[in-house]
Amino acid sequence: MNGIDALILSIKRRDTPVARLAYDAYKRLESFDVPDNEAMRLLFGGAFVAQRVATDAREWAASKFWYAPMLRARCERAGKGLGMTSAPYIRGHARLRIGDHCTFSSLNVRTGRFRDAPELSFGDHCYVAFGVMFQLNERITIGNHVLIAGNSDIQDSDGHPSDPERRMRGETELLEGEIAPVTIHDYAWIGRGAHVLKGVTIGRGAVVAAGSSVVTDVPEGAMAMGVPARMIKR
Repeated sequence: MNGIDALILSIKRRDTPVARLAYDAYKRLESFDVPDNEAMRLLFGGAFVAQRVATDAREWAASKFWYAPMLRARCERAGKGLGMTSAPYIRGHARLRIGDHCTFSSLNVRTGRFRDAPELSFGDHCYVAFGVMFQLNERITIGNHVLIAGNSDIQDSDGHPSDPERRMRGETELLEGEIAPVTIHDYAWIGRGAHVLKGVTIGRGAVVAAGSSVVTDVPEGAMAMGVPARMIKR
């Protein structure tokens, strides 16, 4: 134990009168608060507003002059009003199309090796939160006004052969039925941490509850919940 550690330990234990004084002084400092009065509220209220304005301005500038232009350069088409609050992460040869006034807290796209020119498209006024992953091998189509909450996963394939014997043999090609397009229609809402798997169609205005795994179609205007997700109401 070095000298600094020994001194701190002595103060914590209050081994000597000096250590007790140091400990008491530390506890008084620890309990100190800035006075809560009208003057302090005005001062720190203004500081809070200034900090918010600075943060919003920094995020706006990063989106408009750095992240969004990077994403636009990678897309076949990206409409007006594009917003990005972090750098796009796009691996592979995906073809991207984005409508007008879409906002991405993040965009994470990973393209497989099984199809040429797989497509990911968004309509207008879509919102994608942080941590959403699109695992793309053929086609994922997102309609207008779709909301996708954080840490969700949307994939149009299994990624690996589902047959364990084929995996044991080291086979990597996917067979018919192991890749199937995903379609999410207008005004759908995908809850936080949901998983939308291959071949699924989510109807207009449907809601997928947080944490659900969707393996079958969700009808228009329905709410689906659970693992696997089942329709609980319209």
